[in-house]
Amino acid sequence: MKNLLAWLDVHFEDALCGVLLVGIMIMLMAQVVVRFAFGHGLTFSEELCRFSFLYLVYFAASLAASKNLHIRVTAQLKLLPKLGQMLLLLATDIIWLIFCIIVVDVGTDFIISMSNRPMVSGALMLDMRYVYAAVPIAFTLQAVRLVERWWRIFTSVIP
Repeated sequence: MKNLLAWLDVHFEDALCGVLLVGIMIMLMAQVVVRFAFGHGLTFSEELCRFSFLYLVYFAASLAASKNLHIRVTAQLKLLPKLGQMLLLLATDIIWLIFCIIVVDVGTDFIISMSNRPMVSGALMLDMRYVYAAVPIAFTLQAVRLVERWWRIFTSVIP
C-alpha cells in the first residue's frame, strides 16, 4: 500500500492525463467509424470528449506545476545571484499559490451555488457540477504540488 501511495504521489497526474488522452482518442476514433459506417454521429461521445479534454487540460497544468515545467519568463533571473533567483522564484510561486487558492474558493462557491438550480448536459444528462468541479480540483492539486515542490527544495537545502 505504501508503494502505491508513493507511486501515486509521483505519477498521479501522468497516469490520469494518459488515461484521459487515450480515452479521448478512442472515443474520437469510434465517432469517426460510426459516422462513416452509419452516417450519423454519437452525441454522447462528442460531449464526453469535451468534458474529458477539459479535465485533461487542467490536470496537465497540475502536472506541469509538479515538474516545474510551466511557462515562465526566466531571462531576468540570470542577472541575479543564486539566492536572488531562488527568492524571486519563491515570490512568484507564492503569488501563484494565492491565485490557486482564490480560484478554488470561487470555483467551490460557484459549484455550491449550482445546487439551487442544477444544470445537466445535453447528451449525457450529467450534472454539470461534476464538469465544473475540474477547476477547483485541479487548482487544489496545483497548490499542493507547488507547496510540495518548495517543501522538497527547503528540506534539501536546510540540513
